[in-house]
Amino acid sequence: MKSQKGITLTSLVVYILVLLIVLATLSAISKYFYSNTKYITDANKYVSEFNKFNMYFVEDVKNNTNLYSIKNDQIIFEDGTVYTFDKKAIYRNKVEICSNVQICTFDKVEETDKNGFTKQIIKVKFAVKSSEIFAVENDYVLKYW
Repeated sequence: MKSQKGITLTSLVVYILVLLIVLATLSAISKYFYSNTKYITDANKYVSEFNKFNMYFVEDVKNNTNLYSIKNDQIIFEDGTVYTFDKKAIYRNKVEICSNVQICTFDKVEETDKNGFTKQIIKVKFAVKSSEIFAVENDYVLKYW
C-alpha cells in the first residue's frame, strides 16, 4: 500500500476557516486599538503645553527673588522677564510658548516660614482644553535665601 501523505480537501477547508477567524479577530482588535489612539495623542498634546510653560516658569522663578509687577493675566519678574496670557496663548517676552490655553491667572501671596523669612508665593491657575479639560493649580516659591 502506498503512503498517502498530503492535505485532503476537508482539512484544507478547515485550515482556511481557522485562518479567516484568526484574521477577523486580529483586525477587530487592531481597529479598536487604532481608533482610540487619536484620543491619547490629543490629550498628551495639550498636557505638553503645560510642561512647556512649567519648564520656562520654574527657571525664572528660581532665578528671581522679587517681582516687579503682577496682574491677573501678566507677571513681570525683577530681571525683566514678562509672562502674558492673551488670546488663548502664553507669551514669554513676546514669544509664544503655549497655545490653546483656556485659563492662565497669576496671583501673589506672601507667607512667613518658621525661621521668620518672608517668602513670596506665586499661584498659577492653568487650564488647557482638548477632548477633556486639563486644569492644574500650582504654587511657585520665589528664591528667598
